[in-house]
Amino acid sequence: MGWTLDSREGQVQSSSHRNPVSGMRNSVLSWQRWERTMAEQEKIAEQDVLLAATPVRDDRTPDDRAPDDGRRALLRLASVMDRIGTNRSHKVILAVVIFGAFFDVIEQNTVGIVGPSLKDQWGVSSAGIGFLASATFGAMYIGAALGGWLSDLKGRKTMFNFNLALYSIGALVCALAPNFPVLVIGRVIVGLGLGGEFVVGLALLAEMTSTKFRSTAVGLLQVGAGGLGNPAAYLFGFVIVGVIGPDLPLWLGGPDASWRWVFALLCLPALLVLYTRRHMPETPRYLLSKGRIAEANRSLSVLASDRLNPRGLLVTNYLPENMRLAQADVRWTEILRGRLGRNSAVLGACTASLFGAQFVLLTFWPTLLVDQGYEIATSLWFTMVIFTGAVAGALVSSVLNARFRRRPTIAVAAALSCLSALAFAFLANGAVAILVLGFLFEFFSWWANCSISTWCPELYPTRVRAFGIGVISNLGMIGGALLPPLAGALLSSLGPVALLSLVGAMCAVVLVAVPFGPETFGRSLEELHDGN
Repeated sequence: MGWTLDSREGQVQSSSHRNPVSGMRNSVLSWQRWERTMAEQEKIAEQDVLLAATPVRDDRTPDDRAPDDGRRALLRLASVMDRIGTNRSHKVILAVVIFGAFFDVIEQNTVGIVGPSLKDQWGVSSAGIGFLASATFGAMYIGAALGGWLSDLKGRKTMFNFNLALYSIGALVCALAPNFPVLVIGRVIVGLGLGGEFVVGLALLAEMTSTKFRSTAVGLLQVGAGGLGNPAAYLFGFVIVGVIGPDLPLWLGGPDASWRWVFALLCLPALLVLYTRRHMPETPRYLLSKGRIAEANRSLSVLASDRLNPRGLLVTNYLPENMRLAQADVRWTEILRGRLGRNSAVLGACTASLFGAQFVLLTFWPTLLVDQGYEIATSLWFTMVIFTGAVAGALVSSVLNARFRRRPTIAVAAALSCLSALAFAFLANGAVAILVLGFLFEFFSWWANCSISTWCPELYPTRVRAFGIGVISNLGMIGGALLPPLAGALLSSLGPVALLSLVGAMCAVVLVAVPFGPETFGRSLEELHDGN
């Protein structure tokens, strides 16, 4: 006879086992689980006493207030998440989200990778290549807002899986496209998935992690996505098209099909859905916001178990299932009103300005270097070296945001970005100065960018968090679309100093806007929006 524990009743029940040794082992394991469960319940009871004895300061507007049961549940959830801390479950979830975002960034760069092949084989003009890229980014704009909105309605896990599957399907359409119009359709499908994926992934990580680990997790997402994804995209393209492509056997399509394999191999993230759909839990914060307490308890128990697929999971009632929770009406316009409206204004100004500045130099680094007399090949090599600063900046940001307050961290990074852009304008004479000052700008701007990405999900409540992130992401893309033409005009009429001065001015906008946002360091998401 072996023994199992009913997690709800605390009863030990018998069941037959063919192997007595296995039965004895299961009995010991069950007893250990029971002891852990009882310890958790004792901690929860102690926390109830503390919460009941703690005076409540209610300085929120009537629309923000929740019934006492709801407030206690929210504060308890924050405490439980912080007590669970960071274990193997969180690290696997982080790795899954980074993996998806890494392929997102590679997928964004594929038009540039396959462009020359499309020109040679299909006679697509440069304008046609530009239209293909615009179709992708236009769809990303829609996907970010739509994906965030649906994520707040249907759940983080659901939309994470949907977006992964969607852009994988789009990549398959591109790989099999018989003509240019079908290729455009494929890129639109890809863009819709890409736009939603990063937004949902950012919200998922922010809600799945403890207060202490939240900033580190978001920072590592930026490292794995933009920091490593951009250089990996061109390395991937070089290997598939440049190295393997010329010798591709006929049964795989021959050399002319190498560009199709760039798209086909980017269907691999679809395999990730098979894992996440079965094992990754929904975020407890989202479930509680919808009043699904039993599911939130199960999700918390999975996270606490140190495994995403634990055997014989004992569900601990971290949150009493008889709590009365008021269901807040989700009004998407609330991110434009009151304190959330101010948060949106601050984040929008920071994101549009900084992303615009980064995209200007992403576009014009090689041109600036050629104008200084360097060969095109040399300018591209210099640009690659300069962009290593982005990886370093993202890594440093993930460390600093775990230890220092948000507003000073972003302000310092923005100020140093501004100074490094101006220093490049006036002091970049010679190869060493170009590489050092260019590296410093990418380092500081990515430090600022990753810090803003950490700040963003903290400035919205769970009910509209993903939608808010989507809107801010779109404002960043608008900045990236509008500033390069202005920068190009300045470069043509006034020279590189004017272009770099524009970049410095955009970084200064971030420095001015940041003090108007709230400080969030060291505070749980529930304290910031749903508790006191």
